[in-house]
Amino acid sequence: MGQHDAPGAHVHWWHINNLSTKAFLATKSTAVDVAGKLPCLTEAFDADSGKAWPGNQIMDVFSNRISFYPRPNGVSADEQITLHDATLLKAKGEEHSAIVACDGSVPQDSTEQALAVARVWIGDHMVKQTRQASSRAMAPDTELHAIWASISMAMAIAGVDHIYVFTDHLPSAEQVVDPGIHSGQWRSLEVCTRLWSWLGADPARCISFILVNSKLKWSIHQSVHKYVSNQSFSIAHSRHPATLVAYLCTAEVAVCRDEWNRLFGMSKYLG
Repeated sequence: MGQHDAPGAHVHWWHINNLSTKAFLATKSTAVDVAGKLPCLTEAFDADSGKAWPGNQIMDVFSNRISFYPRPNGVSADEQITLHDATLLKAKGEEHSAIVACDGSVPQDSTEQALAVARVWIGDHMVKQTRQASSRAMAPDTELHAIWASISMAMAIAGVDHIYVFTDHLPSAEQVVDPGIHSGQWRSLEVCTRLWSWLGADPARCISFILVNSKLKWSIHQSVHKYVSNQSFSIAHSRHPATLVAYLCTAEVAVCRDEWNRLFGMSKYLG
């Protein structure tokens, strides 16, 4: 690609940097398309993180203390609410437990930033909350951001041994402890590092991720959903907004789709 992408690399005579502006614009290839989008990308990746090595991942070491609870099969909405109420009541009754609810939102207005929110309760008392801009990101990215923020807040509370995370996007919860390459990887690497230290400090510590269907409009999760959906809290993009790779991929797919639709409307193209 460009020299800025691989400083010090040997420049081939067909290197993109050697193309004139006219040739660059006229060349149709994946490499040229990617080179044109890279300046917009603001996140970095670690392709060889030690935290991602087989046998050294957090789920390899602490899988018995990191739990995921998906929606049970064949369970009605009322039964799901009853289960969530029972889990919440149990968590409130535990002296050293933190209860977390988090959510993300991607506005329809492209001039506004995506948002991530999280709230933390100890017993019946909300002790922390945050609302943060996710800039140009997709829904899974904002959910990952919200989970990252919620875990960070909960681990910072002294005396907490069990963290209950209520989220409506379990794949993002699974990704937050995945140190491999993905959109928002740096958040996952940070969570893996901090969670490793937190779990390693006390064998009694654990964390549970519980899936809550947002359609249930249940209790504490509905409160964070309303918090993130409040239109009065919208944040406009800056001049050079942070941009995640998932956003760029989705935007490029939309451009390709629109171009295909345009071409298929031309009789010369259809033949």
